[in-house]
Amino acid sequence: MLAEAMDVDERTMSQLIDNQEGAAIVRLGEALDRLMRRPEEGLGAGKAGWMADFSYRFGSAHRDVIQSRAGQLIIANSFKLPVLKYLDMAIGCLHLENDALTAPGWFTNADQLMYCAEGSARVQVVWPSGEMAGDVEMNEGDLVMVPKNYPVMIQAGRNGFNATFVMNNDKPIAMHMTGSDSVFKAMHPRVRMGAFDITEEVDRRAYEQSRRAKTTYLLPPRRATRQESESEVIVDGANNIGAAMWSMF
Repeated sequence: MLAEAMDVDERTMSQLIDNQEGAAIVRLGEALDRLMRRPEEGLGAGKAGWMADFSYRFGSAHRDVIQSRAGQLIIANSFKLPVLKYLDMAIGCLHLENDALTAPGWFTNADQLMYCAEGSARVQVVWPSGEMAGDVEMNEGDLVMVPKNYPVMIQAGRNGFNATFVMNNDKPIAMHMTGSDSVFKAMHPRVRMGAFDITEEVDRRAYEQSRRAKTTYLLPPRRATRQESESEVIVDGANNIGAAMWSMF
Protein backbone atom coordinates (compact mmCIF):
# COMPACT_ATOMS: atom_id res chain seq x y z
CA MET A 1 0.00 0.00 0.00
CA LEU A 2 2.89 2.36 0.72
CA ALA A 3 4.39 1.60 -2.68
CA GLU A 4 1.04 2.35 -4.24
CA ALA A 5 0.63 5.58 -2.30
CA MET A 6 4.09 6.81 -3.26
CA ASP A 7 3.93 5.47 -6.82
CA VAL A 8 7.15 3.45 -6.57
CA ASP A 9 7.95 -0.22 -7.02
CA GLU A 10 8.08 -2.53 -4.00
CA ARG A 11 11.88 -2.87 -4.14
CA THR A 12 12.31 0.91 -3.86
CA MET A 13 9.77 0.99 -1.06
CA SER A 14 11.64 -1.74 0.83
CA GLN A 15 14.86 0.26 0.59
CA LEU A 16 13.11 3.36 1.93
CA ILE A 17 11.80 1.43 4.92
CA ASP A 18 14.55 -1.09 5.70
CA ASN A 19 17.88 0.58 4.91
CA GLN A 20 17.81 3.00 7.84
CA GLU A 21 17.93 1.24 11.20
CA GLY A 22 17.81 4.45 13.26
CA ALA A 23 14.74 6.36 14.35
CA ALA A 24 14.04 10.09 14.75
CA ILE A 25 17.74 11.04 15.08
CA VAL A 26 19.98 9.12 12.66
CA ARG A 27 23.66 8.99 11.79
CA LEU A 28 24.65 10.17 8.30
CA GLY A 29 26.91 8.16 6.06
CA GLU A 30 30.42 9.58 5.64
CA ALA A 31 29.82 10.89 2.12
CA LEU A 32 26.60 12.65 3.10
CA ASP A 33 28.21 14.06 6.22
CA ARG A 34 30.95 15.71 4.14
CA LEU A 35 28.36 17.08 1.73
CA MET A 36 26.29 18.59 4.55
CA ARG A 37 29.37 20.32 6.03
CA ARG A 38 30.56 22.30 3.04
CA PRO A 39 32.53 25.30 4.39
CA GLU A 40 30.64 27.84 2.28
CA GLU A 41 27.46 27.00 4.18
CA GLY A 42 28.69 28.04 7.61
CA LEU A 43 28.05 31.79 7.91
CA GLY A 44 24.52 32.13 9.21
CA ALA A 45 21.24 32.29 7.32
CA GLY A 46 22.69 34.22 4.39
CA LYS A 47 25.08 31.35 3.58
CA ALA A 48 22.99 28.40 4.70
CA GLY A 49 22.39 27.03 1.21
CA TRP A 50 19.08 25.33 0.58
CA MET A 51 18.05 25.66 4.25
CA ALA A 52 18.46 29.46 4.29
CA ASP A 53 14.84 30.12 5.31
CA PHE A 54 14.90 27.66 8.20
CA SER A 55 18.41 27.60 9.70
CA TYR A 56 20.75 29.98 11.48
CA ARG A 57 24.28 28.96 12.42
CA PHE A 58 25.02 30.64 15.73
CA GLY A 59 28.55 29.24 15.88
CA SER A 60 29.72 31.27 12.89
CA ALA A 61 27.18 34.11 12.94
CA HIS A 62 28.08 37.77 13.48
CA ARG A 63 28.19 38.67 17.19
CA ASP A 64 25.66 41.39 17.93
CA VAL A 65 27.28 42.49 21.19
CA ILE A 66 30.86 41.80 22.29
CA GLN A 67 32.55 42.98 25.49
CA SER A 68 35.99 41.47 25.97
CA ARG A 69 35.74 41.17 29.77
CA ALA A 70 32.05 40.30 29.88
CA GLY A 71 30.96 38.08 27.00
CA GLN A 72 28.98 37.91 23.79
CA LEU A 73 25.35 38.02 22.69
CA ILE A 74 23.86 36.75 19.42
CA ILE A 75 20.21 37.27 18.51
CA ALA A 76 18.18 35.62 15.74
CA ASN A 77 14.88 37.37 15.12
CA SER A 78 12.51 37.65 12.18
CA PHE A 79 14.80 40.18 10.46
CA LYS A 80 17.59 37.59 10.31
CA LEU A 81 15.47 34.44 10.08
CA PRO A 82 12.13 35.37 8.47
CA VAL A 83 10.38 32.12 9.37
CA LEU A 84 10.42 33.28 13.02
CA LYS A 85 7.78 35.85 12.11
CA TYR A 86 5.30 33.06 11.45
CA LEU A 87 6.28 31.30 14.67
CA ASP A 88 6.18 34.61 16.60
CA MET A 89 9.44 33.90 18.40
CA ALA A 90 13.07 35.00 18.66
CA ILE A 91 16.12 33.03 19.77
CA GLY A 92 19.36 34.11 21.39
CA CYS A 93 22.69 32.74 22.59
CA LEU A 94 24.42 34.34 25.56
CA HIS A 95 28.00 33.78 26.72
CA LEU A 96 29.19 35.36 29.97
CA GLU A 97 32.78 35.27 31.18
CA ASN A 98 33.60 34.35 34.78
CA ASP A 99 31.63 36.53 37.22
CA ALA A 100 30.32 38.82 34.46
CA LEU A 101 26.76 40.12 34.60
CA THR A 102 23.88 41.17 32.41
CA ALA A 103 22.31 44.53 33.12
CA PRO A 104 19.07 44.13 35.08
CA GLY A 105 16.18 44.54 32.68
CA TRP A 106 12.97 43.14 31.26
CA PHE A 107 11.10 42.47 28.03
CA THR A 108 7.96 44.54 27.62
CA ASN A 109 6.25 42.29 25.08
CA ALA A 110 7.73 38.80 25.46
CA ASP A 111 8.19 36.03 27.98
CA GLN A 112 11.58 34.33 27.85
CA LEU A 113 12.62 30.74 28.47
CA MET A 114 16.31 30.39 29.34
CA TYR A 115 18.28 27.12 29.17
CA CYS A 116 21.74 26.70 30.68
CA ALA A 117 23.94 24.82 28.21
CA GLU A 118 27.20 25.09 30.16
CA GLY A 119 28.57 26.62 33.34
CA SER A 120 26.46 28.20 36.05
CA ALA A 121 24.90 31.50 37.02
CA ARG A 122 22.91 33.20 39.73
CA VAL A 123 19.59 34.44 38.36
CA GLN A 124 17.40 36.94 40.19
CA VAL A 125 13.85 37.66 39.00
CA VAL A 126 11.73 40.44 40.50
CA TRP A 127 7.98 41.01 40.45
CA PRO A 128 6.86 44.21 38.66
CA SER A 129 5.89 45.43 42.15
CA GLY A 130 9.56 45.25 43.19
CA GLU A 131 9.38 42.16 45.40
CA MET A 132 11.80 39.27 44.84
CA ALA A 133 10.15 36.55 42.75
CA GLY A 134 13.11 34.18 42.52
CA ASP A 135 16.80 33.92 43.38
CA VAL A 136 18.13 30.68 41.91
CA GLU A 137 21.39 29.02 40.92
CA MET A 138 21.28 27.78 37.32
CA ASN A 139 23.46 24.85 36.35
CA GLU A 140 23.89 22.89 33.14
CA GLY A 141 20.53 21.51 32.02
CA ASP A 142 18.39 23.90 34.08
CA LEU A 143 15.51 25.98 32.71
CA VAL A 144 14.23 29.32 34.00
CA MET A 145 11.05 31.00 32.79
CA VAL A 146 10.85 34.81 33.05
CA PRO A 147 7.47 36.46 32.30
CA LYS A 148 7.34 39.75 30.43
CA ASN A 149 7.72 42.90 32.53
CA TYR A 150 9.61 40.93 35.21
CA PRO A 151 13.11 42.40 35.68
CA VAL A 152 15.86 39.76 35.60
CA MET A 153 19.59 39.86 36.25
CA ILE A 154 22.20 37.15 35.59
CA GLN A 155 25.67 36.78 37.09
CA ALA A 156 27.94 34.05 35.75
CA GLY A 157 29.70 31.64 38.08
CA ARG A 158 33.42 30.91 38.35
CA ASN A 159 33.39 28.83 35.16
CA GLY A 160 31.35 31.23 33.04
CA PHE A 161 27.85 30.77 31.68
CA ASN A 162 26.48 29.73 28.28
CA ALA A 163 22.75 29.89 27.71
CA THR A 164 20.15 29.74 24.98
CA PHE A 165 16.94 31.68 25.38
CA VAL A 166 13.68 31.74 23.46
CA MET A 167 11.17 34.60 23.46
CA ASN A 168 7.56 34.38 22.32
CA ASN A 169 7.72 37.45 20.09
CA ASP A 170 9.64 37.73 16.83
CA LYS A 171 10.63 41.33 17.70
CA PRO A 172 10.87 41.55 21.50
CA ILE A 173 11.44 44.95 23.08
CA ALA A 174 13.82 45.14 26.02
CA MET A 175 14.52 47.72 28.69
CA HIS A 176 17.42 47.69 31.13
CA MET A 177 18.36 49.79 34.11
CA THR A 178 22.14 50.27 34.01
CA GLY A 179 24.69 51.24 31.41
CA SER A 180 25.10 53.96 28.82
CA ASP A 181 21.85 53.09 27.03
CA SER A 182 19.64 52.33 30.04
CA VAL A 183 16.16 53.79 30.34
CA PHE A 184 17.25 55.83 33.36
CA LYS A 185 20.41 57.15 31.71
CA ALA A 186 18.23 58.69 29.02
CA MET A 187 16.18 60.63 31.59
CA HIS A 188 16.95 64.15 32.74
CA PRO A 189 18.81 64.08 36.10
CA ARG A 190 15.99 65.95 37.84
CA VAL A 191 13.49 63.36 36.65
CA ARG A 192 15.66 60.60 38.11
CA MET A 193 16.11 62.54 41.34
CA GLY A 194 12.35 62.90 41.69
CA ALA A 195 11.59 59.32 40.70
CA PHE A 196 14.07 57.81 43.17
CA ASP A 197 13.87 60.60 45.76
CA ILE A 198 17.65 61.01 45.77
CA THR A 199 20.02 63.96 45.97
CA GLU A 200 21.96 65.38 43.06
CA GLU A 201 25.17 63.92 44.49
CA VAL A 202 23.73 60.40 44.66
CA ASP A 203 22.40 60.72 41.12
CA ARG A 204 25.79 61.88 39.86
CA ARG A 205 27.60 58.96 41.50
CA ALA A 206 25.12 56.43 40.14
CA TYR A 207 24.63 57.68 36.60
CA GLU A 208 27.58 59.91 35.70
CA GLN A 209 30.67 58.87 37.66
CA SER A 210 30.05 55.12 37.83
CA ARG A 211 32.11 52.94 35.48
CA ARG A 212 28.82 51.33 34.47
CA ALA A 213 27.75 54.64 32.94
CA LYS A 214 29.85 53.83 29.86
CA THR A 215 29.22 50.11 29.58
CA THR A 216 26.23 48.38 28.04
CA TYR A 217 24.10 45.24 28.45
CA LEU A 218 27.07 42.92 29.14
CA LEU A 219 28.88 44.07 32.27
CA PRO A 220 32.40 43.00 33.38
CA PRO A 221 33.04 42.23 37.06
CA ARG A 222 33.66 45.38 39.08
CA ARG A 223 37.25 44.29 39.70
CA ALA A 224 38.00 44.86 35.99
CA THR A 225 40.08 47.93 35.29
CA ARG A 226 38.41 51.12 34.12
CA GLN A 227 39.92 50.77 30.67
CA GLU A 228 38.68 47.22 30.25
CA SER A 229 35.23 48.15 31.49
CA GLU A 230 34.77 51.07 29.16
CA SER A 231 36.36 49.84 25.93
CA GLU A 232 36.17 47.10 23.33
CA VAL A 233 32.40 47.08 23.09
CA ILE A 234 31.32 46.20 19.56
CA VAL A 235 27.66 46.40 18.63
CA ASP A 236 26.92 45.85 14.97
CA GLY A 237 29.13 48.76 13.95
CA ALA A 238 26.79 51.37 15.48
CA ASN A 239 27.52 54.38 17.65
CA ASN A 240 24.25 54.22 19.58
CA ILE A 241 24.63 50.95 21.46
CA GLY A 242 21.07 50.74 22.71
CA ALA A 243 19.49 51.57 19.38
CA ALA A 244 21.70 49.09 17.55
CA MET A 245 21.11 46.29 20.01
CA TRP A 246 17.37 46.53 20.38
CA SER A 247 16.68 47.37 16.75
CA MET A 248 17.82 43.80 16.12
CA PHE A 249 14.68 42.68 17.96
